[in-house]
Amino acid sequence: MPKLTKRFWLLTLIIHLLIWSPTFAQVVNSRNGEETVEPQAIADSSHDTSDTQEIPSQKYVELSIKGPLAEVKPTFVFSSQVKTLRSITREIDKIRKDDQVAGVLLKIEGLGIGWAKLQELCDKIIQLRSDGIEVISYLESGGNAEYLLACAADRIVLMPAGMVGLTGLRAEVMFFRGLLDKLDIKADMYAVGRYKSAIEPYTRDSMSEAQREAMNAILDDLYAQQVEMIANGRGEIDAALAAELIGQGPFTAEEAYQAKLVDVLQYYDELVQSIEGRAEEKVEVVSEYGKKPSEAPELTGFAGFMKLFSILASSKQPTSSEGKPKVALIYATGPIMSDAPTSPFTTGQVMTPSEMAEALREAREDSDIQAVVMRVDSPGGSAVASDAIWREVLLTQQEKPLIVSMSDVAGSGGYYIAMAAGTIVAEPGTITGSIGVLGGKLNLKGLYNKVGLTKEVITRGQNANLYSDYGDFTPTERERLQKLLETIYQDFVRKAAEGRNKTEAEIHELAQGRIWTGKQAKEIGLVDKLGGLDTALTIAKKQIGLDPADAIDIIILPKPKTFFETLIEDMEMDIQIPMTPHLPVPTPIERTLPSLYWLHLFANESAATVMPFAIVIR
Repeated sequence: MPKLTKRFWLLTLIIHLLIWSPTFAQVVNSRNGEETVEPQAIADSSHDTSDTQEIPSQKYVELSIKGPLAEVKPTFVFSSQVKTLRSITREIDKIRKDDQVAGVLLKIEGLGIGWAKLQELCDKIIQLRSDGIEVISYLESGGNAEYLLACAADRIVLMPAGMVGLTGLRAEVMFFRGLLDKLDIKADMYAVGRYKSAIEPYTRDSMSEAQREAMNAILDDLYAQQVEMIANGRGEIDAALAAELIGQGPFTAEEAYQAKLVDVLQYYDELVQSIEGRAEEKVEVVSEYGKKPSEAPELTGFAGFMKLFSILASSKQPTSSEGKPKVALIYATGPIMSDAPTSPFTTGQVMTPSEMAEALREAREDSDIQAVVMRVDSPGGSAVASDAIWREVLLTQQEKPLIVSMSDVAGSGGYYIAMAAGTIVAEPGTITGSIGVLGGKLNLKGLYNKVGLTKEVITRGQNANLYSDYGDFTPTERERLQKLLETIYQDFVRKAAEGRNKTEAEIHELAQGRIWTGKQAKEIGLVDKLGGLDTALTIAKKQIGLDPADAIDIIILPKPKTFFETLIEDMEMDIQIPMTPHLPVPTPIERTLPSLYWLHLFANESAATVMPFAIVIR
């Protein structure tokens, strides 16, 4: 009860501050603008745009792509800057349908996305060009990711003082063994699968031959994709020259121009003037395309308080279109955990069986929903939680078509939850596979002794100390752990074989913890088709007897929770006494070094299905 009282006064203080905060008013206004209309726009890609500003002919639309692009927007955060990949692709779809738009000025900076999202955006830019819309990329400066996206355009314009940081790819794995030795900490861990290398940072000080083999294979394929994307986008650069140029980077602006990596060196205002000053036609550059002017709501006084309460307690849902076939779009994003706290003040995305089961059951039991598309962007996590979600996917697939669309990563547990789907779609650069399992613990006894701490442990049962951090596994404990992990691995392989119509022996050869790119996974049968979310939606249409151009009503699941629903759940977790501690949402440091976050998982889960490493484009 004391925690509930503290939360009550905290909530009262927060509401009091929010009522008088202009900044919060702008955030609330943002949430009731862009975010709440996104599902409705997705629900009907041919929606009427008559409510947007009317623009004359020959428009060039500014489209800014920068920073990280999430799959789903957080329930509630004090920031209006979080954008989703879908919000960008939805805007591109709207531009494609507008006959008054002649071109797009694509401003690219500071991308924080993986290979699959990058390739999905490239595909969208290429679609614009195929519709006869000129696309001009503008870079102040750019690294590999920014330049590869720019290559999808008709022309690339670079700021005269900028640079093109086009370089080769680099793989880095940080090993903690030396640090653990200095701290007198011992990693007692076990993995099933020759390539399941997620434990190696704790048990080794360098790559094993298996990890080096897998890493080189991934880099070879991604490098080939990088070369291909440059060669396809730059007419005067073939694959051989692209590879040669990658080896010469990075480039100053003048060097990039001379090497034909970019077409023009201009400041942005000069680019705008050159477009608007074209003699053959009247052109206008539009910076706020399709956005209606809005004002921050008045939140002062009692009336403002009631309005704020109404905003935070409401959750705008997309309006269903009568007569259109319905397809559920389920987002499966983040680490997979058995349970995790929710908070309206955090941005971390965690996937739990309870939330996914609710979404899948709703899609399965709603007779109006004819098919399901599940968007997976997860490096895995708890083996038990992954299996619980897999079961719900299987039951749904048995009732109606279920197609998985893989984003940047769908590996280990992320692949586990996908393998029961009828069809799996991935981008060439998606990181997937990693069919394997691991478990273990850190023995902190030496560290405790260094700082003057000791423990006395009293047990009942031969293996009661199994997960104690005050000693290594005993022979019997290690035997039980290995048996447990090998059983989970065999079950993983068996279910993958059933889902992919292969023998267990065939899957075992592809498994053993090895990761693959989406392109490689397609070649070996772990993935059915290459493409993005639009490809998965097109497959769903075909499987329910529709043509690719037919309009559908997309139902987004899980349904977004209101601010108060999330806050109440957070309070309820605080006043409960759980049998096991809840796992925290990853901190920024843990998101940078994923291996640190998995320590939380090892401490609370007997077995984990997690990726051996993260892939980041620099």
